[in-house]
Amino acid sequence: MAEKIFVENLNKMDPFNFGVISYKVIADYIFMDLAVAGALRSIRILIDIEKPFFYIQGKLSVVEEIIHVSDITTIYPEDGGIHIVIKDESYAPELLKVLWNRFGRENVTQMDRWNLKIPKNLIKIEELKQMTASNPRERILNKILDAFNRIIPEGFRIRKNRLEKDYITIIASENPLQDKWIQQAEETLKRPPLRIPKEYLEKLKQIPKTTEKKVIPWKTHDFQESTK
Repeated sequence: MAEKIFVENLNKMDPFNFGVISYKVIADYIFMDLAVAGALRSIRILIDIEKPFFYIQGKLSVVEEIIHVSDITTIYPEDGGIHIVIKDESYAPELLKVLWNRFGRENVTQMDRWNLKIPKNLIKIEELKQMTASNPRERILNKILDAFNRIIPEGFRIRKNRLEKDYITIIASENPLQDKWIQQAEETLKRPPLRIPKEYLEKLKQIPKTTEKKVIPWKTHDFQESTK
């Protein structure tokens, strides 16, 4: 995922300062941890620590279309109700929530992991088949937004979200957003991303140092000193 993430300083006088490099490391870790790499082609993070200003945009990959009930089940009428047989168990939790929300838990009988039944007077079979069972795009967008919000500094409470066909964007600051900041960021996005040289990233790696000196935890040390 790291090669998809680009962090740049909008202040061109100091392109590779500590803050920029730190956010690169943070973003790499968060997106790896949340496993949303497949849903994004690239991520551009533009920051100006002095203003302060934060602009993060993700270019979306192709996401699955809406999945209807008929795509993951077999449905047929039987005495007193409609029998639903789940063909793909991975969708069972989502399907149950959809049916509970539409018909109420008391009207959804779960006979086992694959078989459900609802009263036949609640809905026509053809309408049931066309109901949305899962919306992968909505689910993945929520995960991406979660990742974005973890990267943006907590104090940046003034935020503006944009959702387009191929892009998802969050613009944030501690102060009121200014049009000229946004224009500068959007002009930067028109140019190829600036990669942070590996030697700058290497400086943030913490390499354990070996020592022969016996280290005593500070609490233990204080206790020993106080008992002398």
